[in-house]
Amino acid sequence: MITTIVVTEQLTRAEALWISPERNSGHKKLTNKKEHRMRTTLGLLIIALYLTSCGNAEIPEEGKKPLAKVGERYLYASDLTGMGAGLSEQDSLYQVKIYTEQWVRDELMLNVAEDNIDATEEIERMVYEYKATLMMNAYEEALINQRLDSEVTPQAIADYYTQNKEQYQAGISWVRCHFVKVKREVDNIKQLKKWFKSDNGVDFEQVKLFCAQNKTTHILNEDLWIEYDKLESELPEGSISSRHRTQQAILDRMDDNYQYLLQIFEYRDKEDAAPLVQVQEEIQRIILHQRRNKILQDLRRDIFEKAKKEGGFEIYDVN
Repeated sequence: MITTIVVTEQLTRAEALWISPERNSGHKKLTNKKEHRMRTTLGLLIIALYLTSCGNAEIPEEGKKPLAKVGERYLYASDLTGMGAGLSEQDSLYQVKIYTEQWVRDELMLNVAEDNIDATEEIERMVYEYKATLMMNAYEEALINQRLDSEVTPQAIADYYTQNKEQYQAGISWVRCHFVKVKREVDNIKQLKKWFKSDNGVDFEQVKLFCAQNKTTHILNEDLWIEYDKLESELPEGSISSRHRTQQAILDRMDDNYQYLLQIFEYRDKEDAAPLVQVQEEIQRIILHQRRNKILQDLRRDIFEKAKKEGGFEIYDVN
């Protein structure tokens, strides 16, 4: 058998610059998968499907530049189109060289496999099933991209959360609160306490300004859920009582080092459902997955019912 590897200098500058790291990465992934599959008979036949799609002409095609030849099969520069935007010319040429050499190695292995393995009915069946799966998946993905409504509204997320709260038992306690921890020797602590306990929005802005001007540990966004254990760790042990957790009572406490101010607006026990904000991205993915599955289920049902109505198939009695 004569094997010819055509040097990569045959590529023009324009062709070389079309070799992308993304495409090359994709080929590496495919190659890695092939290396696993080559250990089995089915794997060798699957590689055959891939390789023959890349370079299967038995004679050079007119006007095309061959990069390599194994037996009567050719690999062309056009088979690598799109494999290199963004790389330098030198790097592009190197990537072509690596891919070409790997193509030759795979083709040689395929030839050996074809010479030593008979295409049994079982192998033909597995190859057919693999090809059928690829084609069906490609069609289904195209249809999903065409039909899938990818917008998930906040209301849809909230509705799913309400209907499935039992699935989101957190195992972690959560709180929404305002909290300030400041060194006790800082000036104006008395005024800070007055502002913190006020219901006046202007006074709350003064609390924010105080925290910005002084070194404090603080939480001033009441919509933010934080882990209860982390909040508790910032306070003297046993500071938070049930009335602070459930009645929005303000905690005002000072020890030898710090002044502590805390007001809890909502408390979620670890046995309760996790706050919606903590799980909304997961719910969005679930909703999209459900929509995707419904498109596929409806498609398969419609195809089956149409074929059934038109007599497009027969199922024979095996008894």
